[in-house]
Amino acid sequence: MTAGSSSTRDELTASAFLTVQLDKSLGGCAVQVRVTQGKEPAHLLSLFKSKPLIIYKNGTSRTGGQAPPPATRLFQVRRNLGTTTRIAEVEAEAPSLNSNDAFLLKTPSGGDYIWVGKGASEEEEHGAEYISKVLRCKPRGIAEGQEPADFWSALGGRKPYQSSESLESKETARPPRLFACSNKTGRFIIEEVPGEFTQDDLAEDDVMLLDVWDQVFIWIGKDANEVERTESVKSAKTYIETDPAGRDKRTPVVVVKQGHEPPTFTGWFLAWDASRWSRDAVGEAVKNLRVD
Repeated sequence: MTAGSSSTRDELTASAFLTVQLDKSLGGCAVQVRVTQGKEPAHLLSLFKSKPLIIYKNGTSRTGGQAPPPATRLFQVRRNLGTTTRIAEVEAEAPSLNSNDAFLLKTPSGGDYIWVGKGASEEEEHGAEYISKVLRCKPRGIAEGQEPADFWSALGGRKPYQSSESLESKETARPPRLFACSNKTGRFIIEEVPGEFTQDDLAEDDVMLLDVWDQVFIWIGKDANEVERTESVKSAKTYIETDPAGRDKRTPVVVVKQGHEPPTFTGWFLAWDASRWSRDAVGEAVKNLRVD
């Protein structure tokens, strides 16, 4: 069973029910694996052969079926340190761009583009070409910094996007690492998030530490307690000072609060959803409504 990042509770419940039914039809011998978006295991990805994994916005399971695609569409292409290339449809606006990736911009006028960030790999550029063939468009390739006026116009105007010295680099010798900082057990513990991390790994009741080598981010969830907030800052400094890799001890520590993440932080997450926290807040408010 696979679960998209925007799946509703009803959809998750329905898929679990269908999984049970399928298992019964197979005599109860099936091996069941629950997979969330961005955490697809190797044996699942192998089913796609050498083709990239494509994730579209909106779905077919909600009332009304398939939502019509928007007139302007933007697809982000990212390859991990292994052999997997993921393509995710993102909001068609300038802040969605990332210097570390390649993108396909599809417009209603047919003026389509493959935008190649300064830090994008050759595989990511090939991934953008692949999705252009899937969507049957003939894009024009442009490099970051060489965008024509109609490119920005299609994205609603030129605005700041996810870019930094690290994101512009093609080097992958030191991949980013994400750690969770929590004292739920009564002791303050820091544990690394295994494998590829996603926005879903940012726990709202914890503090997270994101190490991108030239700086270390401390992300503070809205429900993190005071001990976690205080100890995480101390731990980040100790982490830098004791790193055996010979890191500069003056490496900056940047504190980021949930809902106020800068592009230099969000750029390390594939298909970052800026509206994620506001949606969660609205859902919580509706759930807590009382009718007297």
